[in-house]
Amino acid sequence: MKRDADLISHLKAFIYSIFLISLFACSNSRKANETSTTSGSRTPTYRTTPGTTATTTTSTEKKVVVTPATPVVNANPAPGMERDVLDLINRYRKSKKLPPLETNAAMEYQARRHSMDMATHRIPFGHQGLSFRMKYITEKVQGVSDVGENVAFGNLSAEAVVRGWLNSAPHRKNIESAYKYTGIGVSRNMQNQLYFTQIFAK
Repeated sequence: MKRDADLISHLKAFIYSIFLISLFACSNSRKANETSTTSGSRTPTYRTTPGTTATTTTSTEKKVVVTPATPVVNANPAPGMERDVLDLINRYRKSKKLPPLETNAAMEYQARRHSMDMATHRIPFGHQGLSFRMKYITEKVQGVSDVGENVAFGNLSAEAVVRGWLNSAPHRKNIESAYKYTGIGVSRNMQNQLYFTQIFAK
């Protein structure tokens, strides 16, 4: 009789322990499901970096981003589009009684390189590497101490890009500021996406 009572007692303890293990597993599974869902975000088409003096550090990146040695997708420069963007920007500046921006070879080189890196997906869309571009420009272009940058991407015409920049206060501020020089780079990748970079300096 005592053996039967002990057996029943052990059986109850065993069933209770199975119940606890099951409860813990369900709880962990639910928690994992809750933490595995994150809210999605869409990359904006237009981004700007207002003019920044070259004596200050502008990069806030805390992690090292390694640029792939080879392009992820192929892309080609679009010099005709660059000329169209410059013409539209200077026409707008003229309407505001501002002097036209002068193209600068060193700035064009950096703008084209940045657009190509974005178009080939070697770097994400945005202003990655701006501090390097600023350093390069201030070393190559005499007297420059202030640099700004506008970028855009999409299957867009020159008119659509400039209109988008002008409809955004920070981008418009760069376009209307007392900058003297500019460099524009446009690249089209095999996905038919255009990447635009305009750098300003004074």
